[in-house]
Amino acid sequence: MKITAGLLSGSSALLADGYESGGDVLSSGLVWLGLTYGAKPPDSNHPYGHGRAETVSGLIVGLLLVTSGLAIALQALVTANHPGRVPAAYAVFPLTISIAVKVWMVRLKWVTGRRIGSAALAAVALNDSVDMLSGVVALSALWLTLHDPARFPAADHYGACVVGIIMLFSGMRIARKTGMDLMDTMPETGLIEEIRQVAAAVPGVHSVEKVYARKTGLRHHVDMHLWVDPAMNVRRSHELGHRVENLIMRKVAGVADVLVHMEPADESLRGLGYEDRLPEEAPVTKLLDSVLDASETRFTPEPFGEVHLYFEGPTDLLRSMTAGSLILKPGMSPHPPHRHAEEELLLVAEGTGEIRIGERIHHVGPGTQMYCAGNILHGITNTGSSLMKFYFYKWLA
Repeated sequence: MKITAGLLSGSSALLADGYESGGDVLSSGLVWLGLTYGAKPPDSNHPYGHGRAETVSGLIVGLLLVTSGLAIALQALVTANHPGRVPAAYAVFPLTISIAVKVWMVRLKWVTGRRIGSAALAAVALNDSVDMLSGVVALSALWLTLHDPARFPAADHYGACVVGIIMLFSGMRIARKTGMDLMDTMPETGLIEEIRQVAAAVPGVHSVEKVYARKTGLRHHVDMHLWVDPAMNVRRSHELGHRVENLIMRKVAGVADVLVHMEPADESLRGLGYEDRLPEEAPVTKLLDSVLDASETRFTPEPFGEVHLYFEGPTDLLRSMTAGSLILKPGMSPHPPHRHAEEELLLVAEGTGEIRIGERIHHVGPGTQMYCAGNILHGITNTGSSLMKFYFYKWLA
């Protein structure tokens, strides 16, 4: 509408804003493709998932804005030397309508992008907010030319130039942000500190030596080194690592996977109290005979859905047992395919999806059950259009 009205009315500012909005159609299409491809579960060639496709699409959006803004600004400066005819007054209507629509679009995309942690969707929201600003600039410049064409004959063209410059700087900002993600820049310190606190609170962990994290699409992959008892055997070290990994993924939003490396703590630290926190010396309370309904579970909201934990702890015959349920949003997975020492049963109650065991993919629906032995690669994804609910049970003898 703006491009057509700009051509017919002779308004360079309106035409520039129309081209900018036309680029948005292409940008939004790229982001949609990036989000769709990025939601695919990990496979043998992409063990970290396909999330970087979402980041790459955001980078392309930024580069398109840079090149388009530069071209529009230069073209506007050239035509400003030869203003030509005064634009028609009806050119203000497409701009006014566009500004109103952009207000709604900015709010929708920004709120959704922040909620799911999408850099590309947040980039498009920022782009739309810039569109609002460019629309106001174009409208103001057009109004000056219409109000006093004798004094401001080139105001409409200079307005188009400002629109191009706004696009240029907006694109540079988006390209820088997404480029930093592609270079594995560390996330904000708040996330790292939260991960440190969760890991340090696990019995058997003396302290956290270092934590690294990189963003792959909407979520983070974490690498961490922990100081533990140097006399701890391999089995206990392995179990402690999985305990830390599972707790971080359950309590810290936006973490896709955790790789734990154990470091022997200095022997001189013994006697300072940390050895009292080792798993075998910690008080062990087995699960009590009980009946729980959903309202009594430990509820954790996650970007992918909801986790309800019913039972977690040792029993008469098992060193550990975990039972819970999970509500999974369409297109989401609680985590990439992973391994853990526990055996696991899973029962699908609602919805449809895919369960991966090893290299095989199984299409599942209500009533389907999965059994997976310890340390076997497995994962689940909701491939349907509605919520998926399943119950899971893990144990270690």
